[in-house]
Amino acid sequence: MLPGYVAGHYESKDIHLDLRKLCSFSGIRFLHTAAVGIVHKNEDNAKDKSGGGWIICSDGRPNVRYDVLSIDIGSSPSIPTDLMLSSSSFATANSHRHPAQQQQQQQQQQGDNKQITTAVTTAATTTGDNKVTPVKPIATFSTRWDHICQRLQQSSPGTYSPSRPFVLVVVGGGAGGIELALSVQYTLQNILRDKNASSSSSSYESIEDCIRIILATKGMDILPSHNERVRDIFKRILKERKIEVRYGAEAIGMCSAPCSSVSTNNNDNNNIDGPARTTAVLQLQDCLKLSDASVHQPPIYFDECLWCTSAGSSSWVKECTPFDKTEDGFFKVRDTYESTSHRGVFAAGDCCHMVDNPRPKAGVFAVRAGPILCDNLLAYLLNKPLTPHEPQKEFLGLISTGDKYAVASRGEHALEGEFLWTLKDQIDRTWMSMYQNLPSMEEEMVEGNQKELQLDSNHEPNNHYIPPSLSSRGQDAVAAFAEATMRCGGCGAKVGSQTLTRVLNAVHRRRVRNYESKSYSNNNNQQFPKKIDADDAAVIRIPQSSRGGALIQTIDFFRSFISDPFVFGKIAAVHALSDCHAMGAQAHTALALAVVQFAANEAMTERTLVDMLSGASDVLEKEGCDLVGGHTCEGAEQALGFTVSGFVNDPCALLRKRGGKIGDKIVLTKAIGTGAIFAADMRAKCQGEFVEEAIDSMTTSNRSASRIAMNLIDARRKKGQDVGIHSCTDITGFGLCGHLLEMLLANDNDDVDDTNSYDVSSQQQHDRIAAQLNLAEIPFFQGAMEASKDGITSSLYRENSRSRRAVTNHQEAAKSCPFTYPLLFDPQTAGGLLFFVSCDVCDEFVKQLSSDPDTKVAAIIGELVKYKSDTALMNENSVCDNIDDSMTIRCKETANRIYMNF
Repeated sequence: MLPGYVAGHYESKDIHLDLRKLCSFSGIRFLHTAAVGIVHKNEDNAKDKSGGGWIICSDGRPNVRYDVLSIDIGSSPSIPTDLMLSSSSFATANSHRHPAQQQQQQQQQQGDNKQITTAVTTAATTTGDNKVTPVKPIATFSTRWDHICQRLQQSSPGTYSPSRPFVLVVVGGGAGGIELALSVQYTLQNILRDKNASSSSSSYESIEDCIRIILATKGMDILPSHNERVRDIFKRILKERKIEVRYGAEAIGMCSAPCSSVSTNNNDNNNIDGPARTTAVLQLQDCLKLSDASVHQPPIYFDECLWCTSAGSSSWVKECTPFDKTEDGFFKVRDTYESTSHRGVFAAGDCCHMVDNPRPKAGVFAVRAGPILCDNLLAYLLNKPLTPHEPQKEFLGLISTGDKYAVASRGEHALEGEFLWTLKDQIDRTWMSMYQNLPSMEEEMVEGNQKELQLDSNHEPNNHYIPPSLSSRGQDAVAAFAEATMRCGGCGAKVGSQTLTRVLNAVHRRRVRNYESKSYSNNNNQQFPKKIDADDAAVIRIPQSSRGGALIQTIDFFRSFISDPFVFGKIAAVHALSDCHAMGAQAHTALALAVVQFAANEAMTERTLVDMLSGASDVLEKEGCDLVGGHTCEGAEQALGFTVSGFVNDPCALLRKRGGKIGDKIVLTKAIGTGAIFAADMRAKCQGEFVEEAIDSMTTSNRSASRIAMNLIDARRKKGQDVGIHSCTDITGFGLCGHLLEMLLANDNDDVDDTNSYDVSSQQQHDRIAAQLNLAEIPFFQGAMEASKDGITSSLYRENSRSRRAVTNHQEAAKSCPFTYPLLFDPQTAGGLLFFVSCDVCDEFVKQLSSDPDTKVAAIIGELVKYKSDTALMNENSVCDNIDDSMTIRCKETANRIYMNF
């Protein structure tokens, strides 16, 4: 389908399968990393080449252990190494540029096209803008193809003409190269045609002659694997389309060579009103470097070159794998798809060579190998005989011609017509649809587990799949699970804010009663705190400390929501450290509590723990926090948490939730929506790119943003100025609204631990504050908005949404912004920091955050205003039912704390 994408018949999403979504649907662990080597366990034992091994990955994770290995990594065009390295650098160099920088580069390129005035000019051949692009990997090719199209779209009138056409060379005379050449020509001519139609004057004498396509092949004929009738058809089509074919032209690289061209100049000061002046220009232009056998060929100059030669193997496969391979680097396999040298190692598709039944490299063989490969993998695990497979010798090839026309090839037969394009399109779309349009996971859970359906009190099926491990916990647990069968992990698995508040209040009241009744000994002679301190971490006095230092302690723990334990470990560590970052403290040590799922053998348990704790330790070590110990156990679900400890010499300098002042700006450092994204991912309804965006955010520490804030506070304190940054918290399980509300209410609690607290602000009277949020300024993940549109929410959303009673204009906001407003109650895992910053400091603070490469977002999302405590203003969403007296008081305190601007 790639030629159809180039021709504009398909969008990018039409030709891609979302592997992460597919794995999520299938219950398969997905590791988003690149393999760079394979080590087989018994490689030194010549008699025993079974026993599994390890895959070495590019992201530094522990080697991935395997018992049985199946390889299907496809192939890439046989392209010289130096060209492969430089071509891939284009996508890398441009993918990290800010859009403004890309626009500036494009404007510079346009300017360069207008300023060719010297006698000799040099075309760009640097590695940052290499003009030779292989068709694989597709991501690199797509980036370069977009660049080529933009180059023509943004070209000045007259830049390309019949005397100086845009020249694109396609290297490769097989079906792929021919399809690509015809599709490229179709699109580029349409671009110039549309550009000419929108111009007030006719800029191009002949659109067809302004685009020159050259097909270079080392063979003396095209389509060597197809019959003569098919070759004759395409020779006719190529001639009709004026595509030049260079036979016997074996390209081995790129070079620059002098090329004479014609330049037309209308800017001669002495010839203002006269005819245009035409001069010959000697120009150094990119051209193909040909082999010694092709020296008779004239130079092949080009503006762009696309490489689509025969299949080649990756260099790491040739150099870093122990299995038998052909001279070209393809894995040798038997007719069972098992390696000829190692038992339990299988390969299929373009990356392998079947010794007994060799076949050409074609996608049809990879597709047909799938069912046989699946059966043989299971047979090997069960110690059963493997099934041989003899692939078909002939297959139907449908080769497109750029426009919606195709040629059929099978054996000695050939056929052409528009109906064949329709057939090809239908076949391709049908096959892709099987893996793109997945059924509902809830329906699959029911259909695939009919025997596990639980019965209600009337012994009738309740149409919900209940995990067997849950049935032993009683009917209450089963009923609770049935209300939301898709239970979220991460911070989406937290107990809700309302429930937690009631629990903590009840425990605190009990402690107060015990203290007042002298039922326990108070060895520290400290006054018992009047209220609960709701800060992100506990600040504890160090006994007999001469420096007045304090110990910082915090804890976080949640079950996994992602199949990759290495990445999960990173996220869990980033999340646990965020409480320290929110207070501006430095973490020093951490203790881990890890739960691994019950496994079939110790080796699986061991590897899961190694991966999970390695990911976590990588994050902790980077921040100078030592993982000093912990506790592990087995359980029904994978989970991980940390207790984090730190020390501070000046605890009065810590940031707290309280302290915000009227007029402060509200600053956020990460986008919102991870809970909704992973709720959708659990249902296989979230695009993989959206999940990757969320993972990138969740594995990015808040340390840098915290350090910027503390440095700014320290500098202002030394000058005797107001610190400027008055309070902070991290956005996690209670969502943006829930944690913002905590900060607003914190100013009301002026009597929290006022005797023993190191918080200077606790000894001051604070403004009673409310917040105005600008909904349009809040950054949301694209995947979260898509999930919200589909009505997908985290399992904690319902509890979090109770804080809507704090929103004065809740109904108006919900009606006007039905997809973004609900995300304010979305639980976040490893979310960003939320600051209250004075107006005179805010611009400088946001500027520093924006320029910091480790800070994802620097958004001013609202400001603090004076709180009007008139309870008569409580809106209808503030009604509190079925709660105790203390919570009723809390409902009144939270009413009208937040106002939405949209």
